[in-house]
Order: sequence, then C-alpha cells, then structure tokens
Amino acid sequence: MPTSTQQEIDQLRRRLEHLQEQAEEDIRQQLKEARHVVANLEHQLSEITGRPTASEIKIIRNPFAPITDKQLEMQILFVLQKEPKGLNAVGVAGRLNQGPQRIRQWIKAHPGKLRREGRGTATKYFGS
Repeated sequence: MPTSTQQEIDQLRRRLEHLQEQAEEDIRQQLKEARHVVANLEHQLSEITGRPTASEIKIIRNPFAPITDKQLEMQILFVLQKEPKGLNAVGVAGRLNQGPQRIRQWIKAHPGKLRREGRGTATKYFGS
C-alpha cells in the first residue's frame, strides 16, 4: 500500500531527529573521554611540579563553588607556600575567596596541618 507524502516526511523527520540525538550523544561521550584524559594529564603535571592543577586553580578563583575540606586544604597549603611571612585566617580567606570563619573552621578541625605563630589577631599560619 503506498504511503502518503506527508507520512514519508514524518518518517524522515523522525529519522533525522534520531540521527541528531545519536550524533549529540556520540559527541558528549567523546567530550567525557577527552575531559578524563585532560584530568589525568593535569594530575601528572601537578605531581611533577608540586603545584595545583588548572582545575584546582579554577576552584580557587570561583568564590561560589562549594569546596570540600580536602580541596580547601590543598588551596590553603598552596597559598601559604607562597607567603614566607605567613598569613592570618583573614588573609588566607581573602586569597581563597572564602569566609574567614570557613578557614578558622578548617584550621580547628585539622590541628597540626599548619604551623601557628602568635596569638589572637597576631596569629600567623605557615604551611608545615
């Protein structure tokens, strides 16, 4: 039985939509794999240089991105590594776009991770 021209057009549209969805999914998969390769290369470079990866630096620069304690630790140590005279919690917070309370919270929860000198507002922290 012959199909109408409209039915053929509808079939072709559905086929085109399916092919577009498939092409989009293929590209998304390739992108996922490429991101994985980039993340591995960043990690290798970070291990060799001892500096944070580009992704970690991006997190430092984005004040609205929530970060874990482990990420915060890496950022704090990185910032303090660049400051031979040390910084107080407010100074660290300013460099990391975090609140001073968040920094103090982390310091309190992780005693021994930083070297501390002074008391009160004169307290300075140094990477250990």
